[in-house]
Amino acid sequence: MDYTLEKKTVSVKETVFDGCAEQPVDLDLTLPDYCPDILRILKCKVTPKILNKSISGDRLDIEGSAGIKILYIDAVKKALRSSDHSIPFSSSFNMKQSPQNGIVIASAKTEYVNCRALSPRRLDIHGAFSVCAKVVCKNGMEIPCDVQDESVQVKKARAEISVLEGMAQQQFTLSDSVSLGSDAKNIEAILKSDAVVSSGECKALGNKIMIKGDVNIRVLYLADMNTGDTGIFDYTMPYSEILDADGVSEDSLCITSAELVSHSVNIQQEYSQNGTVVNFEVKLSAYAFGYGREVLPFIDDAYSTDIVLDMTYNHSDLMTIERYFSESCITKASVETGSESISSVTDIWCEQCVTGVLKENDGIMIKGKLNMCILARNGENIPFYSERVVEFTYPIPKTEDGMEAMAKGMVQSVSYRINGGNKLDLRIETKLNITLVRNNQINYVSSVTSDSENKIKKDGSALILYYASQGESVWNIAKEYAVSCKAVMEENELDSDKISAHTVLFIPNV
Repeated sequence: MDYTLEKKTVSVKETVFDGCAEQPVDLDLTLPDYCPDILRILKCKVTPKILNKSISGDRLDIEGSAGIKILYIDAVKKALRSSDHSIPFSSSFNMKQSPQNGIVIASAKTEYVNCRALSPRRLDIHGAFSVCAKVVCKNGMEIPCDVQDESVQVKKARAEISVLEGMAQQQFTLSDSVSLGSDAKNIEAILKSDAVVSSGECKALGNKIMIKGDVNIRVLYLADMNTGDTGIFDYTMPYSEILDADGVSEDSLCITSAELVSHSVNIQQEYSQNGTVVNFEVKLSAYAFGYGREVLPFIDDAYSTDIVLDMTYNHSDLMTIERYFSESCITKASVETGSESISSVTDIWCEQCVTGVLKENDGIMIKGKLNMCILARNGENIPFYSERVVEFTYPIPKTEDGMEAMAKGMVQSVSYRINGGNKLDLRIETKLNITLVRNNQINYVSSVTSDSENKIKKDGSALILYYASQGESVWNIAKEYAVSCKAVMEENELDSDKISAHTVLFIPNV
């Protein structure tokens, strides 16, 4: 006999696919005619970007473009130069199911790159980058919470969980123009530009989620072709977007992230009276999730007063989001650039920020590594390049037992001071987006069956005396004698399942 279970449906975020693929980079490049010959390569950077994501049935297709930036010293003037190239790529993944209304979270990361000059105008580049994708859906999970039979005693437990009320994903474009002013240096060519996306405010509305943040763009440019003089300017583009997310309410806790799809910086050919005009275009892909809180009842245990039950147990990992917030982490570090002495610094930037989480006795420690890139000039005024890893820690004190953290970091600003011949004192400001969660693993009864021939035999006495010890459970005692737990508590005028002191219990054997 199968008993009918009453079930409660909760909405959860389910990952239906999670996978990675490696893309090789094998190129034989020739510099364009307008680029001077290479004396020495300083930096070869491969930056893969996801441009398009699509799901067709059980197939996930990702298309993108890998930008290749070559920073080098030219053979004639020994000045800093750059050359840009781009290669398209595509990755396809076969999923085990065909998700409906899924959100694709994709990223690409350079694994390694080697570059050597075969001649003053020819380059050989080998490397690889990984493309990782995760598909998440809003699905309903059914959890049994009661048994529809009066002869079955049910012990219920409860867990406070976060339920997914709605989610959204959207791609949008920002564009702006700015005049650098008459005092700015003339821009002959853009050597390098970096864009860092900072997620800010996230507010849930009725069936919508409003996200705000900034895109910080830093441009290194060549100011004089003859002298090799360079300049830097920074520009911040704020963004504000409303995403459609059916199901969220004003009370929802929302978590968001915006990823850079692509960015471009172009110099306007005409010059205004206020100086050089620079045009910016940034494409972003943003996703957001809205969560609510709910107390979930589930069947912790069950037994029958008439017949022996066979029960199947299952378990589910359910998440409770306690808090989502941003913090600023200041890191001070002293680094050496190698054997080259520093006469001036051209630019310093962070190429990669990797974060991890470590549990400690009094809280949680976020640990990170920053790959700092240093472009400078030596004592002979010749450009050189150096990379150094800077580590940082950020404590989250007084977190409760069972609490875990997820953190994502991005460098907001870097300042420096030259300290001696080849040393730099760095001050790095990193923004950390931190999510504190509690992972609840609940074990519940998923099915109840019985054999009508396997009935419970009782001795026929109307009342049983039971000598209970302190700390014993009334439920376990009643289950042992196959009687109603409620009847035992009423017969002994108990208001708690735990026995507070040694005592004699009257067990109604009915």
